[in-house]
Amino acid sequence: MGKPKLRWQLGLVVVAAGTMALGVQQARADGWAPGQTGRWVPGTPMTDCQCVTDWSGMYIGGKLGGAWSDVHWSENYGEFNAPNGASFSPSSFAGGVFGGANLQMGQWVFGLEASFEGLGLSQSVSPVVATDTFKTDIDWLITVEPRIGFTWDRTMLFVKGGWVGGNATLAATGPTTGGQTAQFSRTDFVDGWTIGGGIEYAWLPSFIVGLDYQYMQLNLSTAAACDLCLIGIPVGEPSLIAGDADISQVMLRASYLFRPED
Repeated sequence: MGKPKLRWQLGLVVVAAGTMALGVQQARADGWAPGQTGRWVPGTPMTDCQCVTDWSGMYIGGKLGGAWSDVHWSENYGEFNAPNGASFSPSSFAGGVFGGANLQMGQWVFGLEASFEGLGLSQSVSPVVATDTFKTDIDWLITVEPRIGFTWDRTMLFVKGGWVGGNATLAATGPTTGGQTAQFSRTDFVDGWTIGGGIEYAWLPSFIVGLDYQYMQLNLSTAAACDLCLIGIPVGEPSLIAGDADISQVMLRASYLFRPED
C-alpha cells in the first residue's frame, strides 16, 4: 500500500472521529434530557431520532375519585340481636396524595409507590331489629406498592400491588332487657393487601396524568382483651369482632416527575 493512499485513509479516520466528537459535544450543549430528542433510554433501539420519554426519577402527585365497598362483621356481645353479624355497602368520594420512584430499563418501568388518602366509608344498619344499630366507619387508608409498567413513549400501562392499612371504627347500640342502653365501640388500625393497575400519559416531559383502579381487602378481626390470660389462667375467648372489608376505587391522578437532570 502506497504512502499517499495510507495518508488518505488515516485522514478519513481523523475526520470521522472529529465529526463524531463534535456531534457528541453539540448534543451535550443542546442539553440532552429524558423525554427530549437525542436522549437514548438504555435498552431501547438506537434510531436517528431518539424521541423516547424517560420515566425514571422520583415523583409526587395527587389523586381524586370514588370508592365503594362490601363490609361484613360480627361481634360476641349477647346484648345485640345480630347472631350472623351485620353487612354494609358504603361508598364515598376519595382523594389523597402519593409519591414514589421509577427506574426505566428499555420499555419496562420498575418502581415503588406509597400513598395516603381520605375517604368517608360510613354506614349504619339494623339487620335484625330497628332498636339495634350497627355502624362502620373507615376514614383513611395508606398503601405501599411495588409497580411494574410497560411504555410506548409517552404512554405507560402499569400494574401494582402490596400492603394497605387504615383506621376502622365498628360500633353497636341497642336496649338491654332491663331497659337500659348497651353500646360498644372499637377503633383499630387494620391492614390487608391490595392490587390494581392503570394507565399514565406524559402530557409534558415532567407532568404525568393517569387513571387507575384499585382493589383492597382489610381484615377487621380484633383480639379480645383477656385479663385472666395475663396471669396464666387459660381462657378461650373469641375475638370481639370478626370480619373483613372489600374496597374498590377508581382514581384520576396527576403527578410531577423529578427527572435525573432536574
